[in-house]
Amino acid sequence: MLVLGLDTSTPAVSVALVDRGRAVLAERVVVDARRHGELLADSIRTVLAEAGVDRRDLGAIAVGLGPGPYTGLRVGVVTAVTMADALGVPAYGVCSLDAIGEGERVVLTDARRREVYWARYDAAGSLVEGPAVAKPADLLAALGGVPVMGDGAVLYAELLAGLDVRREPRYPSAARIAETADGPAPLVPLYLRRPDAEVPGPPKAVTA
Repeated sequence: MLVLGLDTSTPAVSVALVDRGRAVLAERVVVDARRHGELLADSIRTVLAEAGVDRRDLGAIAVGLGPGPYTGLRVGVVTAVTMADALGVPAYGVCSLDAIGEGERVVLTDARRREVYWARYDAAGSLVEGPAVAKPADLLAALGGVPVMGDGAVLYAELLAGLDVRREPRYPSAARIAETADGPAPLVPLYLRRPDAEVPGPPKAVTA
């Protein structure tokens, strides 16, 4: 089955077309935190063209659900829902942290505000803790003894000195998302906290 994988939970816009159980047919990663919408549409067209596949041949859409910043993350989720509905195919969701690295590890991605989104995995690659949000310094005790990877690990490498910090993989793999996503389910983004921008409250009364 041909599955299109998408992820916009980090500064990287990642798209991959996978023939499940066989091969990655095409993949594209562009890092630009300010152009998710523009880059995602273009990347989808590029990946399909490179693989010589028409979007009507797709059997499913898979998308990283975060955690991630509100604006970027919703671009991928909304695109996946819209494409799946238009093509009449199922949409699958995967925690984006699951798609960074393999085996025993701790994955960190940038949550801004000097915090990281993080999750810990055992030797089999199964999630054992998280996803959650925290300050890197507060995680030092939990990070010892296992590889630490992801965009957050690279950004805060100085704070994590002495740990096994890996510079790669840095971003979620859209190919991994396409390969592992299973079972249609509500695509609920993992924001983990409220967006920075909020609707203002009612105006305050003006008194003399």
